[in-house]
Amino acid sequence: MQYRWSVVLSIFLFGCMLSCTPSESPRFKIKPNALGVMNEIVVITDDDIWSSIVGDTVRYFFEGIYPLTPRPEPIFDLRQYEVKELNAQPLKKELRTYLILANLNDTNSEITQFVMKDLGEERLQRARTDSSFNTSVGRDKWANGQILMYVFAYGTDELAAAVERNFNGISSKVNEHDAVQLEQLTYARGRNAGLSGNMIGRYGAEINIPGDFRVALNAPEEDSLYWLRKDTKDGVINMAFRLFDYNDQNQLVTESMKNRFQTFGRFVNSERENTYIVINDEDLPILEFNRTISSRYTKEYRGIWEMENDFMGGPFIIYNIVNETQGKLLSIDAFIFAPGKKKRDMMQQVDHIVKNIRW
Repeated sequence: MQYRWSVVLSIFLFGCMLSCTPSESPRFKIKPNALGVMNEIVVITDDDIWSSIVGDTVRYFFEGIYPLTPRPEPIFDLRQYEVKELNAQPLKKELRTYLILANLNDTNSEITQFVMKDLGEERLQRARTDSSFNTSVGRDKWANGQILMYVFAYGTDELAAAVERNFNGISSKVNEHDAVQLEQLTYARGRNAGLSGNMIGRYGAEINIPGDFRVALNAPEEDSLYWLRKDTKDGVINMAFRLFDYNDQNQLVTESMKNRFQTFGRFVNSERENTYIVINDEDLPILEFNRTISSRYTKEYRGIWEMENDFMGGPFIIYNIVNETQGKLLSIDAFIFAPGKKKRDMMQQVDHIVKNIRW
């Protein structure tokens, strides 16, 4: 009897599956995982919007210069598609990060109809009555691991203004969304337990060193200098750690930072004689930022280094982290050599390592 009921149940379920209409069948479809790389944004909008002041505004902010590389590199890489291109090529619906732009006044537009459907009547009503309500965020619409950021307004000029007004918030969400991929890229070969353990003993801080870094120079007598490097097919990432006594804020001014870097620079040579690295602040300026890393005040500098008496150079990031409790200044000098290659992603890996320091 039990066997007969099993057969009947199987036939019933099979019949239900066959009777599903095409609109119902997607419920049984498993979403794929989203494709793509970090720092890439796919813009979904009409071509006429993309060629208007709205597109100009998007490109101005999102393709702005990443600080600071010898050759300009954008903050984000952009691609633009219309809705019809997504429907014609389903793989374009399986990317990671979307920025969707719609002028809600143009009700005949495919992108407007697309956005109105996704927003729903409640949020559309709010957009009609509240001119400051211009954004919404969706996730996993077509694939797992997606983020969709909608920017909408009634009018082209209003839409451009909304893009400008919300750039910081949108870029922060993209960076948060990319954080997992950045972590995977930085620690693709795990963590170097030995080097990470040495950081605690030398500097009193937990600094997770990726597994593919190695020691370039260990000179404890030189302000506890520990120079590590990572060699890749595209170039070399260098990180030099040093610890100083901290006396006052004069140690954080640009000239003091330059002097410390030049002292370390004499250890970095090429195959030519009488070579060492220096800061080049004549061709490009030094940028300064005030940060907080693990509740410690940090002065961050970005600029360009070059090899004296040789044709080598690249970007640097220097972090001066103040530990007032112990009266110490931890200096991390990171510099990259990758001739002919993009350096933005390498700099982000360095930033990720340092921003996750724990005292």
